[in-house]
Amino acid sequence: MGSKFGNLFGPVEGRHADTWLLAESCLLEALAEHGIRVGTDEGTPDEDRFFQVFGDPAYGVSCQIMSPFAGPGERSEEEQEWNNAMAAVRIEVEHAFGEVTRVWPFMNAWWKLQVYRSPIGRYYRVAVLLVNALNCFRPNQTAQYFDIMPPELHEYFHQ
Repeated sequence: MGSKFGNLFGPVEGRHADTWLLAESCLLEALAEHGIRVGTDEGTPDEDRFFQVFGDPAYGVSCQIMSPFAGPGERSEEEQEWNNAMAAVRIEVEHAFGEVTRVWPFMNAWWKLQVYRSPIGRYYRVAVLLVNALNCFRPNQTAQYFDIMPPELHEYFHQ
């Protein structure tokens, strides 16, 4: 699949807490429905049945989401290694977001993009669609990091 964006929620006006955005996006429900490993069934333990996404510590941990160890106190060596490994992965995912504004600098021109004066959400969705399409021709850094090559362009638009 490569590093294409698989879920775009919004736009949402104003600032909201991450947990509110997660709930409103219905992402966890979609993951519960579609993020099931092939060859598993309802009798399979949850940790083996579902794919998980990595999220902010505010999201907690569930069958569909994992997060770094957070909160006060010392970390065990294993916990610190986990946090360090996942921080590196998170940086690569952030590069995918940066790719949109690198290819389409207009999307970073916040002084031109005004709510109710321009269709910001539509602009961003089109920018992501086209960045995903470009990734089909030339796998970006994130796809290469995870060694997950994108589909052919025809396949991408017909999935």
